[in-house]
Amino acid sequence: MNLDAVRAHASPAQRIVIEHIAALARQRGQRAFVVGGAVRDACLGRAIVDIDFAVEGDAVPFAQALAARAGGTLQVHPRFHTATWAIEGGRHDLASTRSEVYAQPAALPEVEIGVPIEIDLRRRDISINAMALGVDGSALLDPLGGLLDLRARQVRALHPASFIDDPTRILRAVRYAARFGFDIQPATRTWMTAGLPHLPALSGERLKSDLEYVFAEETGGNALAALHEDGFFRALGIPVPGAAQLRTRLDHVNDILADAVFPWDRLDLDQAEIRAAAGWGALTYNAGGFAIQRWCDRIPFTVPLREALVEAGPLSTLSGQLFGDAPASARSALLRGFGGLALLLAWLFDPTPAKREAARREWADWRRVRPITTGDDLRAAGLPPGPAYGRVLAALRDAWLDGRIDDATGESVLLQKLLSSPR
Repeated sequence: MNLDAVRAHASPAQRIVIEHIAALARQRGQRAFVVGGAVRDACLGRAIVDIDFAVEGDAVPFAQALAARAGGTLQVHPRFHTATWAIEGGRHDLASTRSEVYAQPAALPEVEIGVPIEIDLRRRDISINAMALGVDGSALLDPLGGLLDLRARQVRALHPASFIDDPTRILRAVRYAARFGFDIQPATRTWMTAGLPHLPALSGERLKSDLEYVFAEETGGNALAALHEDGFFRALGIPVPGAAQLRTRLDHVNDILADAVFPWDRLDLDQAEIRAAAGWGALTYNAGGFAIQRWCDRIPFTVPLREALVEAGPLSTLSGQLFGDAPASARSALLRGFGGLALLLAWLFDPTPAKREAARREWADWRRVRPITTGDDLRAAGLPPGPAYGRVLAALRDAWLDGRIDDATGESVLLQKLLSSPR
């Protein structure tokens, strides 16, 4: 196993990135390595999505020289002496090789940079992510047996305190096990259980980030179910739907997000934001106000997402029987006060087909129905300004929604009846 295996599974743009880094490493006399997921996926014969690098010494000046040499943009993260280089072919993290010490469970570590790569690999989460390939073409570095674990199809942590030091590793271990169909090694599962009591000490931002990585996986449903069964959500003290329902919900999201039935574009969110919102909806829809409030207290949601999750609480409690044979105007009236993102969550997760379809129609069609008549027209017809304006315009809109009128002539006839009726 050498760098050729990575090149074989990388895109042409990624191969160019590797050559840029190799050339700069030779020029500066530094050792640089492809690390983590790219090495793992090359060993598995899978296409490489991201390529990240470790640099012996300080990676920040190395990355600055790289951007000056090859272009692209650079974002520096001073606390950990890392940088993210964005260029054609993707975004690439360049990290200083480092050791880490955790002063207390779930805290961010204190780091020492410039250590040899072999020490850096020992700070990582699981063995299959603790392999490296030198960009100079040197042989695979695998001091912790990651290749053997790939062959054994198992996820193995590197030491007993791994999940106590960083409980987000629980999420990662389960996510990789679900992605690859691997087993979690028995000792690792025991160590994960020891890390569960430390989950509440995690910052909301870290918890949010790693859960949204789960939501983004094609196998995220299996991962959520496994987390539930392992006591992850119980350790957080937040009620969620059962394991089977979580699996079904997230699998449903994966199946349906490519569909154009729901007008995604009107939500003004990108695909990743929609997927994240759907993941949070899978955890909270019909889970009750207490659960929703607990998540909102714990996670730094964006304002639109927080509002959608809160709105989805009362939306989920609307009886499905109200939507069965009711005219479109009545169904629209029930849903008119809810935002598009809350309606999306109802469409994805509500158990009542008629209610799901009404949520879709409200956002796709009904909300945009307006009568031709305006307030100015009513004033010109001699109707004194006041509440009657709203009643007349609402009656015209309802007639359009229910198919009782379908053209300007029909609206004009109905308007005359409304104006001539007692007020």
